[in-house]
Amino acid sequence: MADERVIGYVDNLTAFGIIAPIRKSLVITDKRVLILDASSMSSTAASAGFAYVFGVFGRGVANRISKDEIQETTKKLAQANLDELLKSNVDNVALDGVNIESVEITRKNIVIKTNQKTFKYGLSNPDVRNKKSDVYESYVQVLQTALGSKVVAK
Repeated sequence: MADERVIGYVDNLTAFGIIAPIRKSLVITDKRVLILDASSMSSTAASAGFAYVFGVFGRGVANRISKDEIQETTKKLAQANLDELLKSNVDNVALDGVNIESVEITRKNIVIKTNQKTFKYGLSNPDVRNKKSDVYESYVQVLQTALGSKVVAK
């Protein structure tokens, strides 16, 4: 999109897939929010393997292991040609800022409501739950910068 400026991103989101969680990232611009696939074979395999062997605890271990990898992937996505990214994967979605009705974010989940659909993801970056870390506040800040009062942090 012409004259579009990336404001920031929210990394390490999860949607539940058949075998393992699907990793997503939000790239937030001054015009839209892009929901992009950030999965890699190693993060998917780690999630599936650790969850299978260790259950919920294993999923947490997998989140810690894949955190840095997902953050690096998200940084690369934010610097790429966003329109090309949208075309490269049918699961990538762009939400025009005017069509977003609300964004509710907690330390566990993010819910984005548009006039046509609701998107819900878990926040899987383990630093989000650490109240001494500023990761959660940075997510809220970048969303509020782009979407203003549509963003409700709980």
